Amino acid sequence: MKISQIFTQYSSQNTIFEIIILFLFFILGLIGILNHAMWRDEMTIWLIVRDSQSWGELLQIIHYEPHPVLWYFCVAILQKFIGYPVSMQLFHLLLGTGVAALILIKSPFTRWQKVVLIFGYLFFYEYFLISRNYSLGLLFGFGVCALWETRKHTYIKLAFLLFFMANSSAYSLFIAIALGFTLILENLLQNSWHYHTKASLKNYCLSLIIFLSGIGLAIAFLIPPADNIENGGFSQGWRLTFELRHFFTTLARLWNSYIAIIVAGDSKYYSVLICGTLSLVLMLWVIGFLLKKPLVLFFYLIATTEIFLFTYVKYLGAQRHFGHLFIVLIMALWLSHYYRDWPLILKQTKFSRKWFNFSNRSKKALVMVLLYLQLIAGIVAYSRDLMLPFSASRATAEYISQQGLNDLFIVGSQDVIMSPISGYLRRKIYYPESQALGSFVLFTNRRQEVNPEEVLRQVGELLKIHDSILLILNYPLELSPTNLKIEFLAKFQKGLIYDEKYHLYRVESSDTLTK
Repeated sequence: MKISQIFTQYSSQNTIFEIIILFLFFILGLIGILNHAMWRDEMTIWLIVRDSQSWGELLQIIHYEPHPVLWYFCVAILQKFIGYPVSMQLFHLLLGTGVAALILIKSPFTRWQKVVLIFGYLFFYEYFLISRNYSLGLLFGFGVCALWETRKHTYIKLAFLLFFMANSSAYSLFIAIALGFTLILENLLQNSWHYHTKASLKNYCLSLIIFLSGIGLAIAFLIPPADNIENGGFSQGWRLTFELRHFFTTLARLWNSYIAIIVAGDSKYYSVLICGTLSLVLMLWVIGFLLKKPLVLFFYLIATTEIFLFTYVKYLGAQRHFGHLFIVLIMALWLSHYYRDWPLILKQTKFSRKWFNFSNRSKKALVMVLLYLQLIAGIVAYSRDLMLPFSASRATAEYISQQGLNDLFIVGSQDVIMSPISGYLRRKIYYPESQALGSFVLFTNRRQEVNPEEVLRQVGELLKIHDSILLILNYPLELSPTNLKIEFLAKFQKGLIYDEKYHLYRVESSDTLTK
């Protein structure tokens, strides 16, 4: 058999394997995403684009959200043609499948590493079943990794991908900046690297403009208006003093990102201290095997430091946020395959030599340990989502529709917790916090927190107009005013999100009943 025939047969076998794995990934994802009950962070974007009266109003509202514009535009297009929130979930399913396809087809990892990676916690659950903007960033980010070799001829493709990546999420913005600066540094020092690109100066300058425009646009939308109480304006709510415990809590985010199945508890000092210290050990291990790839090490350190700084001074975040630290590691491993080893220029001690040798010898084994731990966490999270609803909002909305209660005037408090029900019912709900019909919530000074007494006072006023009101609360009602007849209907307590659990009441005026 000729060599070309052997290669063709091998490629064909690889293609079949990738198609089978990708099909399995898609089918499991379809089952999971159709079963997944969306919570407020997912549904809010749908509500914003659904209830914005114009593109201008949409852009204005986005400024109150801590995200760039790209995901909102994608959802707006979906909402224009398909008026059901499930379309957003199916679109997100395609995005997640696209990310998996890039890893399976374009990444330089071994076949088994690819399989374990895409079925891990972040790729199979956090950035797959939960419909948020982060998958867009992964798609463009791994697109950059797949097309990294094109920088030898042109930077335009990479510049456009970085533009869209920067406008996917704040964390994608950090990684896009690190990738862009890595390309800039490589170009500036190409003589030192013995590397020369065929891209012209015009090509380089145009690409730089595209890249910087993407960064500027993302930052412009990430700066909240002055009246945004939740974010407190761009200059407020920043931690600019050093606190040892907060420092280790921040460091522990890297451990939580890499070792997704065993995470540090922020409430326990010893937990964040241990996991923060182990995070430093993990970072030193990664630095050890990237030392001979200085440009990749530059990317890894810049991206990781950006996320650490933001985590420390602004927002500790959840798994979906600091999970990008693991994404940075995967991208660094991917990019390292484009570069040959360089001799170490740092003065080595006996300890540093042992550390460097250990890092390189154990690289494959430790990477696989991380991937297996991610895989276990992914299977656990996926299975849990099948058995336990992520939010009780969908079950609550289904009950309201089945019982014919959707025809009643609906009052819901707390407004933030009610927003996914508004999405599933495809209607606005009266929010006592803003004393108006609404769906999504903007945290401005026009919104006021209310207690149960105030909720019932407003319900009493509304009963002068409406004969009967459906009241939805995320807590049991313990008050019983004499002027109101309150009938308990149902409660929905099954949900992973602790505060998205609901109590339903039918409320009528006692005066009306007497008459």
